[in-house]
Amino acid sequence: MSELTDAEVYGKYADELMRFAAALAGPSGAEDVVSAAVARALGSPRWQVVENKRAYLYRIVLNEGSRVRRDTARRLAREARTAPRDRVDDNAAELDLRSALRTLTVRQRAVVFFTYWADLGPSEIAVLMDLSLRTVERDLSAAKKKLGALLS
Repeated sequence: MSELTDAEVYGKYADELMRFAAALAGPSGAEDVVSAAVARALGSPRWQVVENKRAYLYRIVLNEGSRVRRDTARRLAREARTAPRDRVDDNAAELDLRSALRTLTVRQRAVVFFTYWADLGPSEIAVLMDLSLRTVERDLSAAKKKLGALLS
């Protein structure tokens, strides 16, 4: 069987990578995360020797999602520091699921996404994300605990 071209690999996994990126960075940032991640993957010298290209793409989307989250948090902090005090709402509206999910780390969000939206088990998630089973279980447990406290 011949190996897939880069375009075929992208075509095969683009939709699921987009859904994954939307869970990490929000729907408005998903396309940017996926395009930056795929560009980084295809430009990597390792790309041609990667055996599990799907897992590699998920991992690089996860890393790009983390970078975007850090950049966004820094930008929002700068904006909050420079905004006039009368324009900052210290009594934010009640927390909803979306804002509660934003409090999780990117890796915790990824584990929650794969568990509840992609219906994967911890061992499948561990393989896909190249993590130990214990790390996946710990992240899922921490995410459940945090979400439970925020949403109860």
